[in-house]
Amino acid sequence: MIPYFEEADIAVTICDKEGKIIEMNGQSREVNLKPGQDLIGKNVLDCHPEPARSLLEHLMTHEEKHVYTITKGSRKKLIYQIPWYQEGDYAGFIELSMIIPEEMPHYIRKPKTE
Repeated sequence: MIPYFEEADIAVTICDKEGKIIEMNGQSREVNLKPGQDLIGKNVLDCHPEPARSLLEHLMTHEEKHVYTITKGSRKKLIYQIPWYQEGDYAGFIELSMIIPEEMPHYIRKPKTE
């Protein structure tokens, strides 16, 4: 894992183009692993029940982005799933999961004018 992601306050899970999990940062391991479990080398599709599994398989096959929010327990999360590329070739899929507050400010940035 890239060192600055290891302790970041966001769960980062990376898989290759076949779906094999190749990287998980600390928060991803904390959220996704049961005690004594290791998912590195396992297929990410096997970690998702239907219909999420079929959706993820479609996203990976078609190299599509998927962004949504969920509520899990008392926490609201933003899930950001994206393909990643290496030298322009599809290399796999990344999932970013972050806790977001129920209410948060929204700002509209105006372009700078010269």
